[in-house]
Amino acid sequence: MATFRVDYQRWRANNSPMVEDPKRIIETFCHALAQKCREKISPNEIRHECLPAPHTAGKPPDGYGALYVFSLSASFRMGAGPHRALKVGISGPNSNSRFQYQHYKATSARSTLAGAIENNRLLHDYIGFDPVTTDSGEWLRRATDRDNFFVHENRRSTLSLFEIYVKACLGPVFEGVLSR
Repeated sequence: MATFRVDYQRWRANNSPMVEDPKRIIETFCHALAQKCREKISPNEIRHECLPAPHTAGKPPDGYGALYVFSLSASFRMGAGPHRALKVGISGPNSNSRFQYQHYKATSARSTLAGAIENNRLLHDYIGFDPVTTDSGEWLRRATDRDNFFVHENRRSTLSLFEIYVKACLGPVFEGVLSR
């Protein structure tokens, strides 16, 4: 049995934009899923999209759920360093507002990235957020890159497993409910 290992330290040190080598993440996930969960999905069934800062989130393709990654842009300097993952999340095929809008407004839902950023002052300097002069949603659009991975709705359980896998790979700063 072949062992697949991803060099995460190399990913974080690289100066390329956004999530480094998304194709490798997809391939290693598909391999691990087949080996450990006996569930098969082709790497071609997971589509990837890069949105460099400043970005605007579009709609996911019809019939697809999405996994999204917010990471600090290389053009934005802060203590956390470029490409540091802030949030990994998923939205189903019928959750366009979650995918497109909610994370950019602190009060739009219980657990949003904007809310987590606003409510965790300890991390403001680390990520380069100034709450006095900056709206959190606007800051997210300007200071973060966004990677989207799309999985067809008939693979909904695979999307949840992919989220767990990508969170383990990238170690996002804001995970869980950080709205308090």
